[in-house]
Amino acid sequence: MYRILQIPLLLSLLCLPAKAQEQTLVVGRGVVCDTAEQMERFIGLRGNGKEAVVALQTVNEEAQIVACTVALIMFTGGEPVVELTIRGKLVSVVAITVHAIGNGSVWRKMPGITQYTATVKGTVI
Repeated sequence: MYRILQIPLLLSLLCLPAKAQEQTLVVGRGVVCDTAEQMERFIGLRGNGKEAVVALQTVNEEAQIVACTVALIMFTGGEPVVELTIRGKLVSVVAITVHAIGNGSVWRKMPGITQYTATVKGTVI
């Protein structure tokens, strides 16, 4: 019944480390949001049983932009900014820096953009 753990795309399960200028770049796919508050809202909705698609749609409608999405990204970082307890599990909202977005075959590089994702006991959701 831990639907919060059932987001189909898990960053940590798809992580492939790569070296770049003294930073470890990680490649993964998962939910990222523009702000920590938006990620908290997404986690809360998932914790209350909302499907991932519905939770994303709700957060984006509230923000009146595409604030949260599922993306294939190349990122660094992983600083926890907020910790929540959802259904007995400790969930951390984590700040990451996104350096590129991919579609599976092509990467679009970008200047480092801060985004937020979440982890459960070290597993990114």
